Amino acid sequence: MSKISTVDALQAENDEDIKYSVLIALQMVAREHGIDLSPQQIDRDYALDSGDLTSGKVVRIANENGLVARTTRLTWRQLARLGQALPVVLRMRNGSAMVLVKYEPGNAGRGDTVLLRSPHQPDDTCIAVDEVRLAAAWDGEAIFVKRRHKQDIDDRPFGFPWLFQQIYRDRKIFRSVLIAGMMMSIFAIVPPFLYLVVVDRVLVYQRVSTLEVLIGGILFLILFDTLFGFLRRHLLSIGTARVDARINTAVFNRLVRLPMDFFEQTPTGTVSYKINEIWRVRSFITEQVFGVMLDLMTLLVIIPAMFVLSPGLTFVVLGIGALMCLVVVLYFRPLGAAQQRVIAAEVEKGSFLIEVLHGMRTVKSLALEGRKQLGWDVRVAEAVRAKTAFMQLGNQPQTILQPLEKLIYTGVLMLGAYLAITEQSTILAGTLVAFSMLASRATAPLMQIVALLQQIEEVRGAMAQVGSVVNQRPEQEAGAGVRPAIAGAITLTDVRFRYPGAVPFALDGVSLSIEPGSIVGIMGRSGSGKTTITRLLQGLHQSYDGLIKLNGIDLRQFDLNHLRSNLGVVLQDNFLFRGTIRDNIKITRPSATFDEVIEAARLSGAEEFIDRLPRGYDTPIEEGGANLSGGQRQRLAIARALIGNPALLIFDEATSALDPDSEAIINNNLKRIARGRTVIVISHRLASLLDCDQIIVLEQGKVYATGRHDSLLRTCDIYRHLWFQQNRHLSSETTLLATNSVGVSHG
Repeated sequence: MSKISTVDALQAENDEDIKYSVLIALQMVAREHGIDLSPQQIDRDYALDSGDLTSGKVVRIANENGLVARTTRLTWRQLARLGQALPVVLRMRNGSAMVLVKYEPGNAGRGDTVLLRSPHQPDDTCIAVDEVRLAAAWDGEAIFVKRRHKQDIDDRPFGFPWLFQQIYRDRKIFRSVLIAGMMMSIFAIVPPFLYLVVVDRVLVYQRVSTLEVLIGGILFLILFDTLFGFLRRHLLSIGTARVDARINTAVFNRLVRLPMDFFEQTPTGTVSYKINEIWRVRSFITEQVFGVMLDLMTLLVIIPAMFVLSPGLTFVVLGIGALMCLVVVLYFRPLGAAQQRVIAAEVEKGSFLIEVLHGMRTVKSLALEGRKQLGWDVRVAEAVRAKTAFMQLGNQPQTILQPLEKLIYTGVLMLGAYLAITEQSTILAGTLVAFSMLASRATAPLMQIVALLQQIEEVRGAMAQVGSVVNQRPEQEAGAGVRPAIAGAITLTDVRFRYPGAVPFALDGVSLSIEPGSIVGIMGRSGSGKTTITRLLQGLHQSYDGLIKLNGIDLRQFDLNHLRSNLGVVLQDNFLFRGTIRDNIKITRPSATFDEVIEAARLSGAEEFIDRLPRGYDTPIEEGGANLSGGQRQRLAIARALIGNPALLIFDEATSALDPDSEAIINNNLKRIARGRTVIVISHRLASLLDCDQIIVLEQGKVYATGRHDSLLRTCDIYRHLWFQQNRHLSSETTLLATNSVGVSHG
């Protein structure tokens, strides 16, 4: 390992160099822990802006890719004690990064030095820097990185333990909330005792001086009660907002990591309804639970105060409260069953609605409004029946609890008055008033607890719905898989695959080889397995037999994000997102320049219609590209695939929606598009495959024939039959003569 005794490499030239120096430094440290990260992939996934890569973002990126990271500040002396913590990322003053790999004590008159690796130097090069030179470029900021060996909180199954762990992460805030709540609980028992003193002391003995002291005390209590109330609400709003954001982020992250099989087998409406149930869980956690916890703290203060005033009456209050809880517990199971019927009805209704919205064009074209309205009415009626039954069942415990709630206050007041009149107790008038006030204050927390017990069944149902989605096994664990360079060499060996629930094989023993940099066409009848091959190459399905290799590496070993970012896929029906044309083209590569956007549009043939638009590349696109024609959407999808400069480009019936002129533009540009990459073209239009280096003919999931156009026309009956069908204006003799001439020219 060579050493460079200079600090010139510590300084990056521009914001882009600074950003990539940090990402490469993180990559270097991650490799030491057995995890391979790609700076380009990170830049793409997180849409990082130049000069805006904070250490907090670096920690987040590391934590989401199988690592554990934290930032700290170190001194020169502390660098000597890092030991096993090395290597460590050091952030320089200008924002760039270096990797500290070793601390070398000085000897023979030589001072201590550290060995740094620069992202801009070869891997075997280290920079030896002493304290003075390092201090000139580094102010102490460091990022420690290690591999995550235990399950992260966010990766644990979604449920109540997971939710309370999220709350525990903000324990400092909620601890302050509890302290403020405790102080307010103490203040809550003061007014009843003030009434006691006023009635039993001030009014009876006419003590004006005592009244003046009480007035001062009341003003003091009002001031501090207001202050602690403000602090409690302020801190609670911050804490609940953090928990709410964390829940939403975690649920969405889990959702997008689910395999494609799940989304294809589960109706969109069902997924949408189940995920939307998270609002019920959030409301329960951030509003109900915290409210009940604070009310319980009030009880911890009020009940001892009630025992001080009258132990007998306190036992009466607690007995009524226990009876109320018993009523709720008895209704737990029936309410849970009724809630499940409500959920099932709502899921069916939501699924029907989403299906109609997605298929509205078909509904209109087939005049199905009346039939769909009838179907909607049936589902609404079922949902109403289930909801009504649930509400009527819930009305029963409410009816029982209402008189018990009023009995706590009025019953205690009447019983206390009776005991005072019959002289069976030493209860004075002021004491009775104070106890009644405390009993009324205790009623609210008791009712909150009762309401919480009732809501638990609803929340358990909502938790089960959300969990049935997000607790599915993810497509791939974070940080798993290799990230090698992809050149486009593909090999399939005896690949067999069937879709979940299907009986026949979509692919049955397919073996083929594709050379890097070649243009390969795949054709065959519907259901022959053409699209299935491309779906397997994208890693959308992992449950296949046989072996698929990309650049000689098993496809299952690839990091899926890395794999897909090196693939450009254009489907027959492509989805465009809301935003401008420019945003949609560069969505897979946010850092692309405008010139690169224009070049991608030119290659795809989209430039022709974009230039005619009043706002050009800044023209807004509606959801799904509703304000564009099918051919325009297709050309934008091709430009979107090209902007990422993929090593492997897949056209799956990509030109089927194009007009002849646009298709001619794509076909004429195919050689330029394919330059430096492998291109797979799936098309029923055989004219699009004439220039392919190899054409693969599939039949019933098997490779039927391979070759160029001219040889297939002579030897493959399926290919020849389809060619003559599409070119009926040509005779067989004319076609064969043209084919022979093409063969001669190639020879």
